[in-house]
Amino acid sequence: MKLPTYEQYIKDMPLVEQIKFYYDVDIDNFTGDPWEIVAEIAEDCPNWLNHFRVEFEEYLREREYIK
Repeated sequence: MKLPTYEQYIKDMPLVEQIKFYYDVDIDNFTGDPWEIVAEIAEDCPNWLNHFRVEFEEYLREREYIK
């Protein structure tokens, strides 16, 4: 089976779905406001999104979702 590239795998995956997949969190049932958490992260670490994307790609590659 040929694995997709990272770009192919996430092409139609919204950022929220990527976060849910990576952290294995059901945001729909989360009692807090996930956007507050995202806002805090963005303020504390402006490069968070770039860092997340690198880690998410590594996560997918390690688990053989992508090549």
